[in-house]
Order: sequence, then structure tokens, then C-alpha cells
Amino acid sequence: MRYGGLLLVVLSILLVGFGAMGEEPSPTPLIRGLASFVIPGLGQYLNGEYEKALTHFVVIVLVDVGTQYVGNLLPSYPDWITGALHTLWALYSAVDAYQTALELEGLTLKASPTGFALNF
Repeated sequence: MRYGGLLLVVLSILLVGFGAMGEEPSPTPLIRGLASFVIPGLGQYLNGEYEKALTHFVVIVLVDVGTQYVGNLLPSYPDWITGALHTLWALYSAVDAYQTALELEGLTLKASPTGFALNF
């Protein structure tokens, strides 16, 4: 629970930092990133990457079904592994959808010597 709260604080700081810059970017990349976090592949679908969207969705279904299957076979399999793998893949899918949406709008998010920079 402590790590979830820490992740929420870090994401909030990043989002507030992007909003504090001179010209605010379109909310479309953020919406597509959040959509892909909720349902992996949805953000890619909204970006027009249909094959990638199907791949992300199939992978999350296989992760969930596969880990539950292994959990039923092994008597001492911890259930948190399923949640951790699902969350990691959903986070990867969200970041991918967000960065792709930024690129479609002509923006890029890259690391700079002072942190992250939104380039036009």
C-alpha cells in the first residue's frame, strides 16, 4: 500500500510539472495513456495502432489467465504475483500509448540533463 501511494505521488508531481510549463499540451495523450492503463490496448487502439492494441490486450489476458492457472496448480502460489504482473504490463501499455500519442501530435518526451523535457 505504501508503494502505491508513493507511485501516486510521483505521478501527480509529474503531471503537475507538465501542466506548469508555458503552453499546455493537448489532453489527448493523457486520456489515451489512462485508457490504456485501465484496459491495456485501448490507448493503442485510439492511436490507430490496431495490431499493437490487439497484442497488448492478448498479452494481458494471457498473463491473467496463465498466472491464475499456475496459482491453481501450486498450493502455495502467492496471488499478489498476478496483480503485480498485470499492473506492470498495464503501466507499460499506458506509457507506450502516451508516448505514441505525443509523437502523433508532434511532441516528444525525452530525458534532459535537468530532468524530463517536452519538446515541440
